[in-house]
Amino acid sequence: MALSYLTDIDLNKNELQNAVVQKLATDPSSGQTAGWIIYNTSDNQLKVYDGSAWTNVGGDITAVNITAGTGLTGTVSTSSGVHTQTLTLADTSTDLTATNSGSYGSATAIPTFTVDRQGRLTAAGTVAISTDLTISADSGSNDVVSVGTDTLTFAGTTNEIDTAVTNNQIQIGLVANPTISGNLIVSGNLTVSGTTTTVNTETINLADNIITLNSNETGTPSENAGIEVERGTATNVALRWNEGSDIWELTKDGTNYKTIQNIQESTYSEAIGDGSATAINVDHDLNSLDVIVQLYDTSSGDTVYADVVRASVNRVTVTFSSAPSTGDIKVLVSKIG
Repeated sequence: MALSYLTDIDLNKNELQNAVVQKLATDPSSGQTAGWIIYNTSDNQLKVYDGSAWTNVGGDITAVNITAGTGLTGTVSTSSGVHTQTLTLADTSTDLTATNSGSYGSATAIPTFTVDRQGRLTAAGTVAISTDLTISADSGSNDVVSVGTDTLTFAGTTNEIDTAVTNNQIQIGLVANPTISGNLIVSGNLTVSGTTTTVNTETINLADNIITLNSNETGTPSENAGIEVERGTATNVALRWNEGSDIWELTKDGTNYKTIQNIQESTYSEAIGDGSATAINVDHDLNSLDVIVQLYDTSSGDTVYADVVRASVNRVTVTFSSAPSTGDIKVLVSKIG
């Protein structure tokens, strides 16, 4: 009695050694499953069920169907149950090719061939190559170059474009110091790496509202910066930022620079008076004795006068004959130079 397995057996790619396929005297006629293998002891044949019939796995060829094609003849003979089929070339009166012997193709012609379904060369010829190359440009008319006879020249523009041919390669580029005769429009950013930029033009239009000078300064500032006006035979004048003094200056003679005063840094105001003091110190911190001091009554707006003494570069002392009331007098201090 054989063991009955109700599930698949996976040998995990190990060999099945000394195995014998199931032996049956006749091919089973029921319960067949595609892939079922038996050994038929009556026919002495190893068989497999392909899903519809039992098929011999090995043995003699019992049936061959060969159809002779064009140019072939076929004969079939049978000997001891073995079919033999012989194929021979047909003896026809038609040539295998309909072409003439010779060479096809040249420097100005391409060879062409026709092959039928039996692989026979049935026609051979040539097709002429077009030797005219049309060249078009952005401006002017087109030109035609005849390949093999004409010379195609790539010409640059004096002081603008340079061309060179080396190792079958055409190189087109700007000359070392190009001169653009027409207008130049740069759609992207323009970077100038040289040390001097010269603009010989009458009008400069800038959309940017800030011009940055000393743009390459990254550490502690040390360079002055400004705008100088070329005056021909007269001395140039300039407006500059003095980095050493941290002030804006201007010159009218190109040598002596005058400070451009900042209102916030050269003026001071303060309301004084407490109803008891007649001498009042005003600390303006303008660091100069060259100051103009003016007083006015905050109630009426009238200018008033009192004794003013410049006690130091940062203080003035205002003295009244009678003490002003609280905040009644406004002191205005302006530095000169």
